Amino acid sequence: MYTSQRGSSSSRHHRHHANGNAASAKNGSARPGARSQTLLINSKIRHIKKKDGEPLWRNDIQYDFLKTLFYDETRVFTNSYDGSPNHTYSEIYIDAMARSSKSSRVLREKLLGDQQAGLNIAMVCLLVNIGRMNTTLNFFPEMRAQLRTYHPIPSLQTYSDPTAYKQLQDAPRLKSILKGACEDRPEPSTLDQLLLQPRLPRTNPINLVFILATYARRVTDLFFVEPFEFYDFIMNTSVSSESRAKAFLWLMWVYLESDLSPEQLRANPFGYGQEGGMKIPAFMTLSAEDLDKENVDTDPEKEFAERMIQERKRMYRFLTLYRDVYPDDY
Repeated sequence: MYTSQRGSSSSRHHRHHANGNAASAKNGSARPGARSQTLLINSKIRHIKKKDGEPLWRNDIQYDFLKTLFYDETRVFTNSYDGSPNHTYSEIYIDAMARSSKSSRVLREKLLGDQQAGLNIAMVCLLVNIGRMNTTLNFFPEMRAQLRTYHPIPSLQTYSDPTAYKQLQDAPRLKSILKGACEDRPEPSTLDQLLLQPRLPRTNPINLVFILATYARRVTDLFFVEPFEFYDFIMNTSVSSESRAKAFLWLMWVYLESDLSPEQLRANPFGYGQEGGMKIPAFMTLSAEDLDKENVDTDPEKEFAERMIQERKRMYRFLTLYRDVYPDDY
């Protein structure tokens, strides 16, 4: 059974997180004119870290949260590039990725022409966007770079054709795509700059996530109810994926589509918030029984992971031999 956020008696320092507790980002304002790439390094969230070859399971990436978020069909967002209304969050997020100058023509066509592939790539991009996934991760076993680790993502790669696993790119390329979306046109780079934007939407959804992650403590103070905070969206596994996703969408709509007035906050299409509609909707804490029902890896996904683990071992032996024979290539 669920218990509401109001009824939780746990303290901020004793919540259960995936792979540890997430600290808030530092408060304060970035220097005027700071480029958006500074937003990529200020996050204090804990990165996913595993040994080379180990899969990123559903719980590692919080698949149920990502799926609820990107499969939501509420059409209340405006495309910040062309002004077209009535989009889902996934549509404006994927569109911003596709418009990035760092997206290749092939990737752009894949994002816009293959819905499932676009959603899978967007899910991984959000993990990079919010700071949960750093640039040392790679998702296909042929990877040769010494400073990166290979990790299959079974929930996103099992059900594609045998070569489609490469569609996820790797984390450095995905980060480059996200940076392009923030740099190709003038965008606000601090929370204060964002709030001063005269038009709605104030920015694209990718840049918004970077800003909110950078000013996580300030956002927590503004819109969260104790004992929860911004990084609980992606880190707190004791809270239901559905309530986290709805609250995330609530916050995205506030900054992209509303004037932040009490009237508009109360009219948020993703639910009536706490404290008279002024804070995010309540998180729902999971019972032990319900927790076991979230992010359950399927048998096909486990089989895919085992195949990829063995493939990586085979490739590793080959790459080790290649490095010994051709050391100048490394």
